[in-house]
Amino acid sequence: MQWARCALTVLVLLVPAYDLQMPSRSNLPIVEDSLRLANILMKRPVEGPSVRTECRLLNSTEYQRIVGAINAAKLDTRVRPNVYDAFSFLHAHPEVNKGAHQGPAFLSYHRVLVFLYEKMLRIYDRSVSLCYWDTTVEPDVLDWSALWTPELFGNPRGAVTTGFARGWITPLRTLNRDGAAQGRPMTDEDVNTILSKNRLGEISMPAAAVDANLELMHNYVHTYVGGIMGQVETAAYDPIFWFHHAFVDCLYERFRERQKERGINPMRDWPAEHGDSTHAPFAPMRLGSLRNIDGAQDFFSEEIVRCSPMPVCSSDSECGQYMRCDRSRQKCISDTLRAAGLSEGAWSSVNNLLGSIWRGRLSTVNDPLTRASFGFGNVFQQPELFAFSGK
Repeated sequence: MQWARCALTVLVLLVPAYDLQMPSRSNLPIVEDSLRLANILMKRPVEGPSVRTECRLLNSTEYQRIVGAINAAKLDTRVRPNVYDAFSFLHAHPEVNKGAHQGPAFLSYHRVLVFLYEKMLRIYDRSVSLCYWDTTVEPDVLDWSALWTPELFGNPRGAVTTGFARGWITPLRTLNRDGAAQGRPMTDEDVNTILSKNRLGEISMPAAAVDANLELMHNYVHTYVGGIMGQVETAAYDPIFWFHHAFVDCLYERFRERQKERGINPMRDWPAEHGDSTHAPFAPMRLGSLRNIDGAQDFFSEEIVRCSPMPVCSSDSECGQYMRCDRSRQKCISDTLRAAGLSEGAWSSVNNLLGSIWRGRLSTVNDPLTRASFGFGNVFQQPELFAFSGK
């Protein structure tokens, strides 16, 4: 009996405790598998355009088809650890995503990435299109938005325990968020400023002004969600990443349409001042054999991207069940969970005060010139996960 107790003690000391919320090292993505998956998706037929609508304007059946395909990819283990995480790992890998951030290739790279992601979803539902998350309709206070209910994206803080991604384990840790601790949603002013510019270099790093920098505005949304979504190397493991980037891609398409109206060919509009060489127009994208400039081809505008605009509303019935119509702006907004009466009468001053405090607090934590603003949040790296063979 004494011998058995000694043996058990040694075993406990030698074998590290296993946290069921953490993935095992033997079940992490392998970059070669992820690249192979991307190449397979590249060769799959297009199967028609992607018709993208704001997620809250979809009916329940339409939305469930999208999240059903996402969950099917998460459960599909034909690629290690599963199809969803293996594909998302492409955005995480510091060699594959070299030209993905902090330069003009940001938009073309992510356009291709979202295109391939939709192809991946169509393995499970051939007619599904990704919806977009329009962050300009979010309220001043995160908790007023129905976006974070179990029916849509799930809880915005702590481990995700509600919504379609409840209980997800990512290759790093349990899916978690830290909503509104930093960052902010995009605004109408942000969008209008971006669309007022003529050239890609005017809305891209490194030369864009802070108030017209689309990548920087997109970064703020990443940190606004926080947690897994708030770090470059982990962001794509939160499924909200893809809804956010579908919106960014729709903004890119609107910008391209404005360019054409002004006589500018978007396919020839690459800034001479593009910063790092990985953002050069003919630098490899590392997705198939594509180059950065390939993501700016009219193929996407003509064959793939169809963004349904938000309605110009006059009644709540035009805004779906998760938004209401702000009649003064004729715009659907997502503040449907705020306390009753906060928008009118004696409560209007309370509403204005809360909004003012919220905006003031966000302005103190969002200095656009800080390093954190250019890299989402505190960048997480675990080099041993990122051994790259050079493919």
